[in-house]
Amino acid sequence: MSNTTKTYDPSEDVKNAMSLSNMQVLFDYENGELDEIQSLILFSELVKSGLAWQLQGSYGRTAQALIEGGFLEFDGTIINQ
Repeated sequence: MSNTTKTYDPSEDVKNAMSLSNMQVLFDYENGELDEIQSLILFSELVKSGLAWQLQGSYGRTAQALIEGGFLEFDGTIINQ
């Protein structure tokens, strides 16, 4: 049995943290202030980062609907139509 200790790396928190500007976009989305293109870009980034599946359920459901609707790839890439 190995007795390894994982050291804390604060850069991991930075990589996983959401920037304040990204949070503002979420607030704008919640307030209905984004147009369709801006919303698609937001969900593209949320899927790419994995946050679509970590935020409240409506984000994951919307992301899944965009994927199933042919607007996003599973990796978050926007599908040009």
